[in-house]
Amino acid sequence: MSSKPRHVILVGNQPVSLPDGVTALDWALERVNSQNPRIRSFLGCIRLIEGVLESNYALLHCSPERLLDIWGKVRQVAFLIRNQLAPLLDAPSRIARLEDARKGAGLALSMLETHVLRGLDRFPDEVAPGQLMEVRKLLCVSIGQIHSFLHDTFGAVMAADPRSLHDADYFLSRRFPRDIEEAEWLHSTLVRLSQYLEAMESARRLRLSGPAERIRRDEAVPAREEWEPTADFLKALLTGLTPKLKEILALRGIRFYEMEILDRHAFEIPHRCRLVLDLHETSLEAVEGIKASVGASPPEKEQGVRDLIHCHAAFGRRIAARLEEIDTVLRDLVAFVPLWIEAVEKRRALLLKRSLDEGKAERPDEAL
Repeated sequence: MSSKPRHVILVGNQPVSLPDGVTALDWALERVNSQNPRIRSFLGCIRLIEGVLESNYALLHCSPERLLDIWGKVRQVAFLIRNQLAPLLDAPSRIARLEDARKGAGLALSMLETHVLRGLDRFPDEVAPGQLMEVRKLLCVSIGQIHSFLHDTFGAVMAADPRSLHDADYFLSRRFPRDIEEAEWLHSTLVRLSQYLEAMESARRLRLSGPAERIRRDEAVPAREEWEPTADFLKALLTGLTPKLKEILALRGIRFYEMEILDRHAFEIPHRCRLVLDLHETSLEAVEGIKASVGASPPEKEQGVRDLIHCHAAFGRRIAARLEEIDTVLRDLVAFVPLWIEAVEKRRALLLKRSLDEGKAERPDEAL
């Protein structure tokens, strides 16, 4: 006994068969009542969240006015997800693939609610000035997670739509070129930073580690001529390395934990360099002041020598400690950058693999 013929719908001019047991009328009602509103809700939320898809650096350093604007839009997206999209995802589908995608989206939504949306509820619409930094850090994590949920579930729901002739990657492909470009640019910038740090490694040992050890051993403030090479190296960190770190902080594609580590280095290195340069200048002024005030009598001269020894020792220990701190921060940065490059390479490889797997016959800007 032959099975009943499947019902057929037209996608453009191409006939597409519906699954067994699903009539054209079943799909027409589901399309009008659930699937099309679901798609419109997804697209509306995605457009809103992409309007505030800033880099972590921008979120951490933007003006309070811009921050509150972003906060308002994120709250709006959360409201739409809960009150518009969630009810639409509750409606079951007669299409088996679409039903699986709907259930998967519902599960993802429950996780988003638990781990992200409830966190947003801890703060009111109007955030107090004392809570702005907490909100900045919360947005660094939440915006990306909300966007990933909307992006991934939308792709899965669209791929399972009977009208779709493509898989989920096709519907997500508009983002791939941007993601790949961001990963490539971040990777190449980090490689240049790694080469820069490698080139200064011998100078670091010569101008920081060595002088710090000598100053601590001798308990003496170095004279201007002796200090000049170290001062030049510290100034190079201010004018060469610090701008490179700040340039990387402004790039997209940086994860929040990477941002925290780099932001700390971008602050500590110039801060400590300026501190030790000022400290050395102050110590020389103190030494010169003691020399100028020493009396002519033997007891006064002996006291002057004791004062000079004490001044040299006190300032020397502090200068050595500051140089050692800068040396430690630089060594931490040198150790971190290769690990960061490796992490970006893994992310880039995944993006490129997905992009290649979806096929290069399609133009990305024709995906939707």
